[in-house]
Formats: sequence, C-alpha cells, structure tokens
Amino acid sequence: MKIEVTDRIIIFTYHILFFLVPLILTPWNFELFEFNKMMLTYFLTVIIASLWLIKMITVKQIIFNKTPFDLLLLLFLISQITSTLLSWDRHVSVFGYYSRFNGGLLSTFSYLILFYAFVSNFQKSQILKLLRTAVISAIFVTVYGILEHFGIDRHIWVQDVQNRVFSTLGQPNWLAAFLAVLIPVTTSLSLIKTPGKEKFLYTVAVYMYFITLIYTKSRSGFLGLMGGLGIFWLLYFLKFKKETVKPFLVQAALLFAIVFLFGAPFRIIEKYTLPQLLNSSNSASVSRSVKPVDLSIIDVGITESGEIRNIVWKGAINIFKNYPVFGTGTESFALAYFKYRPVEHNMTSEWDFLYNKAHNEYLNYAATTGMFGLGSYLLIIGVFIFYFLKQFKNISFKSSPPAKFVVSIGLFSAWLTVLITNFFGFSVVITQLYFFLIPAVVYLYMQDYAVLPGSPEKYLKRAIVVNFRQNMHLSILLVIVCLTGLFLVIRLIFFWVSDFYFAKGHSQSKSQEFASAYKNIKTAVFLNPNESFYLDELAFPAAQIGLYLYSENKASDSAVFIKEALFYNEKALNISPKNVNYWKTKTRILYNLSQIDQNYLPEAIKALEVAKKLSPTDPKIRYNLALMYDTSGQSKKAYFELDDTVKLKVNYRDAWLAKGIFHARDGNYEKAIEALEFILTRINPNDDEARKQLEELQNKI
Repeated sequence: MKIEVTDRIIIFTYHILFFLVPLILTPWNFELFEFNKMMLTYFLTVIIASLWLIKMITVKQIIFNKTPFDLLLLLFLISQITSTLLSWDRHVSVFGYYSRFNGGLLSTFSYLILFYAFVSNFQKSQILKLLRTAVISAIFVTVYGILEHFGIDRHIWVQDVQNRVFSTLGQPNWLAAFLAVLIPVTTSLSLIKTPGKEKFLYTVAVYMYFITLIYTKSRSGFLGLMGGLGIFWLLYFLKFKKETVKPFLVQAALLFAIVFLFGAPFRIIEKYTLPQLLNSSNSASVSRSVKPVDLSIIDVGITESGEIRNIVWKGAINIFKNYPVFGTGTESFALAYFKYRPVEHNMTSEWDFLYNKAHNEYLNYAATTGMFGLGSYLLIIGVFIFYFLKQFKNISFKSSPPAKFVVSIGLFSAWLTVLITNFFGFSVVITQLYFFLIPAVVYLYMQDYAVLPGSPEKYLKRAIVVNFRQNMHLSILLVIVCLTGLFLVIRLIFFWVSDFYFAKGHSQSKSQEFASAYKNIKTAVFLNPNESFYLDELAFPAAQIGLYLYSENKASDSAVFIKEALFYNEKALNISPKNVNYWKTKTRILYNLSQIDQNYLPEAIKALEVAKKLSPTDPKIRYNLALMYDTSGQSKKAYFELDDTVKLKVNYRDAWLAKGIFHARDGNYEKAIEALEFILTRINPNDDEARKQLEELQNKI
C-alpha cells in the first residue's frame, strides 16, 4: 500500500473519530451512550494502529515522533498496569467497569496509541479541517440538545430531559463538559482568517453551544467554561492586545445576554435572569400557601448533589488512606467504595445507589491507582501546562497573529476546561479523547521547525532495495498485521453483539420473563464468556427456571438449571471475588432455593455475611441478614442486625417495622410499641401498615 494512501486513510479515520464519537448511540445496548462510544473508539484505534504499522513496514522504518511528554506518558501507563496487576478485580481493571468502560487499562492503551499515531502521522495542514469536523459534529449534538429541551424525546427517557438536556452524550454534566471544550476552540477558529461562511459558522456555533450548556444546568460545565474562556482571553490579550478588545466585548455581551434570557445553573445569578423575574410573583404566591414542615419528621427529601459529592469524596479519601501507593486497582472504585462508604451516605436520597466513580477524577485516580497513578497523571498535566506556557512566552509576532497560534491558545484553554470539569465529575470517552489528543495537536502546531514523520518523500528517499527473502519477511509481517487487525475487529463485533443480547436478557429478567432472559443472556455469555457481569446475571433466571420446573414436578430438569445457576454465579465470583453485588445474587439464589430445600439457607446466610464484610455500612445487607437469621431461628443475631441497621440508617422504615413485628411476636410489647411509634412519629405519620400493627398490638395487651 502506498504511503500517501495510508496517510489519507489515517487522517480520514481521525475525522470519523472526532465526528462520530460525540454522536453515536443506539437503543439496543445495556448502556446506550458510553458503550457505543468506547467500542467505536476501540474500532478506530485498531484501524489507525494497523495502518500505522503497515506504513512502517512499507517504508522499512520505525515511524515514531518523540514528544516532551513521552517519559510521563510511559510512567502513567506503568502506573495503570501496576494497579491492574495488584487490583481487587483485574477483569474490571482491564476492561473498565461495565456501563462506564472508559478508564480501564485497554482504554488507556487506546488513547495513548491515538496520541502517538496522531503526532507521528497527522499533517499540520489538515488540523484545521479536523477541528472543523469536530465543530460540525458538536453542532448536531447541540441541535438535538435544544430540541430535547422543547420535548422532542421526552416520551423516551425516564429522566426529566426537558429540565436538564443530555443530547447524545447521555448525562447533562457530560454534555456540558463536552461543550465547555468546544467553545474556546470554536472561539479561536472564529478569530482567524477563514472564508466568510466558515467564520459565520464558528460564530453561531459558539452561542448555540452556550445555550445548550445552559439547558444542561450543569454547574461544573459552567465553571469549566468560565475558567477556560477566561484563560483564553487573558492569553490572547497578552499576545495580541490590539486585536482583543472588540471580539472580547462582543462575546462577553452576547454571553451575558444569553444568560439573562435563558438562565444560569447558579441561584445567585439565576435570580437576576428573565425567566426568574417573570416567575417571581407566582413563586411568592405558592410559597405563602406551603404549610410549615414538621421538623420532628426524618425526611431527607432530594439531597443536593453537592452534599452527596462531598460524601463520595470522603469515601474516596478513605480508600486512598488504606491503599495509598497503588490504590485498589484501575477502575475498581465501585468495589472499593462499598467497603469504605461513609455512614452519612445512608441519610441521602441516593443511599441505595451504586457509585462506580468518585465524581472527582483526581480522587478517583488516588483511590484506584494510589500516589503512583495520581502522581503520574498530575505530572502529565503539569508538564503540558509548563510546555505550553514556555512556548507561549518565547514566541513573538511582528504582524497579525498566525492562525495556528491562535488555535493553539484555544485548544490549550479548552484542555483546561477538562481539568476543571473533571474536578467535579469524571472523564468519559469524549472528554478523555480530548484530554489526550489536544496536547498532540498543540505539540504539532508548536513544532514549526520539526520535520513531520508523515512526509512521504522522507521515507521514499530513505527506502532501500532488499532481496527477495527480505521482501518475503516484510510480506509476512504485513499479513500478520492485517490478520491481527481483523481479529481485533471481529472481537469488538462480538463484544457489541454480546451486549445487544445481554441488554435484551437483562430487561426481560427485570420483567420476570425468565425463559427469554435465560436464552438471550446465555447467547451473550457464548459470545463473551469471560464477562463476569453476564455470568452473574445469567445465574438468577436459571435459578428461577429451576424453581418453576420443580413446582411442575420436573425434578430432574429442575436440578439441571439449579446446578447451572450455582455454576455461573460461582464462575462470576471467581473472576470478581470482591464484587458485593455478585454475593447478593448468590444470596438471592440460595435463599430462593431454601424454599424447596432448607439446606440452602445456611449457605445463603454465609454469602450475605461475606457481602456484609465487603460493604459494612450498607443497611440493606444488615436488614436482609436479620430476616434470614430470624428465619433460621437465630433471633438474637436478628435483633442485633436490626439494631445495627437503624444505627446505620435511622429512618429505615422496614427495619423499624421488622423490629416491631419481631418484638410483638416474642412478647416484648414495650419495645414493639416503641418501634412502631417511631415510624409514625419520626418517619411517616401516614404509614397504614405500622398504624395497623400498633392498633392490633394495643388491643392485644
């Protein structure tokens, strides 16, 4: 294959990457957004890497452009590999937490390959076209987001998508982080000399992005953008004072006007916006009609996201304190947080949610990869900032600002927005791509004096004549590269198809269509046999089918499915022994089986006791353990667990009700009344079941 052809295909593939990754989603997968974006990134990485290798074989040279960041990127990669080898769950560390995917070791390899393939093959003359592709893609994202605000797809989502849009990104904060990156870049493109239509496109795009960002109501995105734009205009002013005032004032005026017309995610600003001023009189009349809240009632309501974030951060710090050097393993936060989850999380509205990220990228690295991982990550950030500012300081211009330098300022400022939004959240596929690829673009733009390895003439001049035997060896290498690339593409297709079947089966299992669920999830396991999540999810419908067959007096068929259920759950636990949810699944299966054979009950209790050790502050585990202890005749242990349950979560209504029922049954009437009255006076005065139990007890005594 000619070098010019490989170069063109590599460049075109990067265009596909920047255009499609923000847009791609499907309705057929378990996770509609991130899974497809990650799979597409892997697919395009395989294509780019294969072409890069083919190009090297063709010219008989190693094509690898060195950068100032090489040692740091290598150190970061070593930190991720080390944490993976020492991980609580190597499977999760390699592939990423299922439903998130970004952040696993494979994704890190992918981003680094894309970085080096870019600096080693991409041509500077093509960068503006690539950025234009990114801008156009974001316009499509934005148009959908604006239409979403007006209800185009409100019937599809459970979330109130009109209130907080997420477009094709899947979550309002992710969309906001993406737009925060694009606005400084697009602003810089609007300032350089381009054709009139293109300049108009960039100018309009900036304000479309900003309106959509407001519709996300993301405070982190808003802060990220303000920080990025502030740095952009400061740096632009330092180099191009005369050219700064007019565009800055125009943009500032328009952004303030948009905030006034459409609102802002901060109350201190929002109260001065037009929507709030128009609604202020209605709000006043409503507030006068609200009855005062009974402060004796324990009602957490909807907990403010900042409060929850602080609790999760505390948990991440607890993990880091216990695993300070290498962490608990790349992307293992979901498993580790169960172990070190602060008790105060139980008094929030999201007390039973699963947190698979620290909601702070830096604390996430600290918890999962320790000082080694976080330190190398921060070094990459620090060195790139130092590199850019050094280049910025040393370069001066006598005439009008060159386009590539203005765009470099925009890219650097956009990159800083990722650092800010990551402080209040975590990276996803598209923001991680920008985190790694923006430095690559800036590096190329800053290296006017460098000879790019992508120059075809360079390789042709240095090509040497080889004999037939050497040519045969090169042909063998080409075949190996092509077959390896084809194999990886096929594996990715298998991953995607397996997720398709798993998503169908998972949905059917939740709807108690266990026969269909079993069939589809088993197909997913066939296509991807080492995914522990699939194995665990397959176990439960298999057990339910076994129980059904037993009830139909088909004992031999029932035994086959029961054995299969236990086998798949055990296999999942062998892959991920510290996954609390898999131990819960084992408990559910064994407890259900105990309905036909009491010998399963002690094993169910043992499984839940393991879950309790892995998640000591989870009140649900304590509550269910209490119920099983009581069923097995261990009433003292049952009372002990119920007491611990309400210590962990004082407003746990079901635990107080169980205390009331158990005490009433055992003749401890005073304690039973105390428990039931606690529900009615402190949790819910309108709890009919508690009131009925209390009345029956009072009549009895």
